[in-house]
Amino acid sequence: RALRDWCWDHYADPDDRAEPKASPMLADSLAGLPPAVVVTAEFDPLRDEGDAYATAMAAAGVDVTHIRGRGQMHTSITATNAIISSGSIRADIAAGVRGFFSEVARV
Repeated sequence: RALRDWCWDHYADPDDRAEPKASPMLADSLAGLPPAVVVTAEFDPLRDEGDAYATAMAAAGVDVTHIRGRGQMHTSITATNAIISSGSIRADIAAGVRGFFSEVARV
């Protein structure tokens, strides 16, 4: 909890934490958001919130790809050349982002 609070203190002022820009799940509606890739790691204190966000976006009609990083921790996906098991997840993220651009090209 102390680490989470420390992170919050560096992320947003206490008065801003109830704003959707700091906590998107607090928005009145998630409908109309652009397509998204949500990545959650199995061993991450934010995993359940990320799972809920992906589910809520899908329920609001947002085109969302939810990638679950089995065996991963919070920062392992960005630890290139250090945690090799996250390489396939980075490839999935890249494919998801490329998909956004292919949708735009078809419009």
